[in-house]
Parts: sequence; structure tokens; C-alpha cells
Amino acid sequence: MEKEGSIRPIKREDVAVMHDWELDDEIAYLSGITRPRSLEAFKASYESYFVKMDNTLRLYSIILNERVIGRIELGLIDRENGTAAFGIVIGDRDCWGQGYGKQAILELLREAFDDLHLHKVYCEVYAFNERSIRMMQAMGFRQDGVLREHEYFRNEHHDLVVFSMLRSEFKTKLKEEITSA
Repeated sequence: MEKEGSIRPIKREDVAVMHDWELDDEIAYLSGITRPRSLEAFKASYESYFVKMDNTLRLYSIILNERVIGRIELGLIDRENGTAAFGIVIGDRDCWGQGYGKQAILELLREAFDDLHLHKVYCEVYAFNERSIRMMQAMGFRQDGVLREHEYFRNEHHDLVVFSMLRSEFKTKLKEEITSA
């Protein structure tokens, strides 16, 4: 049994739950989904992941009380440069603001830095997604910059705020959390 708010590799049976989040307009907007796909198309996109299992992408489900409440991914894994991007969505609205996203990101960072021995993990957040920006700042991610009007989405160009964390910063943050506990 998984611990509360933990992550585990995605399973095929998780995909149908995740499709419901794509149909939620607010979640779709914050996630950059232009047009929801049919369940069949959605499942097909994940099926290629299950079949290929390439080394540049790792998908995880966020689990609470044995149910899927979110998804987190480590993608664009570049072993040569030691970098990877991540993305997260908490699809269960009842779980928003409860710390499950933070817990999932910490677990993902542990894997990225301890297991994969990466040097840096980064993410891009829409400038209008204030909740995600606050979380990145609170977790100690550094804002690397803003990609001005970088992505065309829903009939307008949007800024993307780029955040990153280095392995050394993560190790320092963990030590601070342990000593303050």
C-alpha cells in the first residue's frame, strides 16, 4: 500500500481517471490543454508510453487512499547535460491546497537527483497560473526568467515563467527541513 499522497509509476487503469481532468475547463486551462481529446485518443497517447517506455520520460500517478488524485512527470530527460523538465496536475479538486502536490514534487526530485543523478530539474509555468508560481517559490525553486509571449494558447500569446532547482540546492533544502523538524 502506498503512503498518503505518494507517487508511483502510472498504470493503464489510471488513464481513464486522468481523462476526466482534461474535460474540466479550469484544469485544462491551467495545464495548457487547447481542446480535450476523446477517451480513445487520450488512451492511445498513453498507450504509446506503455509500449515504448523510452528513457526520456517517466510518468507517475499521485495516490491518496489508494485512488489517483493527480499526475506528475519527469520529461525531456537529458543524461548528457543532467537535466529534466517536470509537470504536475492535481486533478481531484478536493485535494487542491492540501500539500499533495508539494509532496509529489519532493518525491520526484528525490528520484531525479538521487536515482537518476541529474544536475537540474526545471519547469515552465504560465504567468497566469499564480497558484503554481507561489508553490514553486515556496518550495525553493529559482526563477530563471520569463519567456515572453512564448506560447500561443486559446487565441493569445502567454508568458512562461521558468523555474529550476539544482541538486545542490535540493540537498541544502532537505538538510534545512530535517534540522527544523
